[in-house]
Amino acid sequence: MSALAIEGLSFAAGDRILVREVSLVLEPGRVLGLVGASGGGKSLTVLAMLGLLPRGLRQVAGRLRHAGRVLDAAGIAALRGGVVGLVQQSPRACFNPILTIGRHFAETLGRGAAPGRAAALLAEVGFGDPAPLLRAYPFQLSGGMLQRVMLALALARDPDFLLADEPTTELDLVAQAAMLDLLERLATRRNLGVLLVTHDLSVVARLAGMVAVMQAGCIVEQGTVAEFFDGPRHPASRALLRQHLALYGEALP
Repeated sequence: MSALAIEGLSFAAGDRILVREVSLVLEPGRVLGLVGASGGGKSLTVLAMLGLLPRGLRQVAGRLRHAGRVLDAAGIAALRGGVVGLVQQSPRACFNPILTIGRHFAETLGRGAAPGRAAALLAEVGFGDPAPLLRAYPFQLSGGMLQRVMLALALARDPDFLLADEPTTELDLVAQAAMLDLLERLATRRNLGVLLVTHDLSVVARLAGMVAVMQAGCIVEQGTVAEFFDGPRHPASRALLRQHLALYGEALP
């Protein structure tokens, strides 16, 4: 398994640059946290890595490299659902409400999938009795259950990398803890390279080894998690850490 890297990525809406010269490297078995204030371009960067920029946005610079090879549009498209899996923030919006969970797996895995593959994936993300779940519709499941189903779908083709965009934001505290436990186990067991987009620095402290701070479409600081918590250098990094520490009645030195 080789690294996945974006190099100098920039994209724009019309003449307005939204993300400027972003470079990130995902390595097997390692978690990279991407943090920053809302609206800074984190989620758009994730979509750009998969060639899924919303209509009206265009890439103006940069490239995606995998296994040392620069990917063209066809190569980026081939990553989706194969080398790279995606877990998005709003699970309910990502499912077709008129299709059963089993049908979603059938469309992802294809007709040639081995019998029991969907059930095995659901068991891997913590469902003890997957059979009834495969007959259920998305609206019959809680947000936490749907998020785990989305994770199972993201793993369906045994990806090397996982892009997780705010995977716990819409979950209650119990479901958040369960999701973090699951991500931690799966990243280790499958040797996944994970890009974890989050606004919660406690999530970064728990799961990530490296962290990148994004502000106004730019990466303003990047380094180890220990370096970030011990001595953030950029004002945006210091502001994020100050807000985090205030939740616990502490102050930034």
